[in-house]
Amino acid sequence: VRLAKEVLLEMVDAEGLKVGDEIVLMRWGVVKITKADGGLLEAAHVPDGDVKKTKLKLSWIADVGPTDNTPTVLTEFDNLVTKDKLEEDDKFEDFVNPHTLAETEVVGDAMLKTLKEHDVIQLERRGYYRVDRPYVSADKPLVLFMIPDGKAKPMGGLKGQLKHA
Repeated sequence: VRLAKEVLLEMVDAEGLKVGDEIVLMRWGVVKITKADGGLLEAAHVPDGDVKKTKLKLSWIADVGPTDNTPTVLTEFDNLVTKDKLEEDDKFEDFVNPHTLAETEVVGDAMLKTLKEHDVIQLERRGYYRVDRPYVSADKPLVLFMIPDGKAKPMGGLKGQLKHA
């Protein structure tokens, strides 16, 4: 686990936090929010904090700067047709899904730079991905293709842009 003075959280996780909230930073420990200013939070470690009693447990990555963290594009694909089974009298054109591709730019952990084409990894709370293009530079970020798991509910509560279930 790489540690730093500053960490990055998912925006959806940080939005609801307020001063006084205690959260668990996974694989680190309990922290108490001491300042909440827009999307920026400050927190103090609670050495005697009870991980089991603290409800909110969040994944995070060390904010080691743009030269070390990995710019990443998460790519999702959806079904090409919107109906499970086309009937004989259905017009194929009426069921073509216009939204079959979605890309999300994220900041990834520095170790993602070590991935090679076709590697398969699991991103916490997001799911499994296959490396389509390894990281080359900030202009050519890591590109990951989501591997659908067939479940309607997203892994770990983080929703993607498409249903793809």
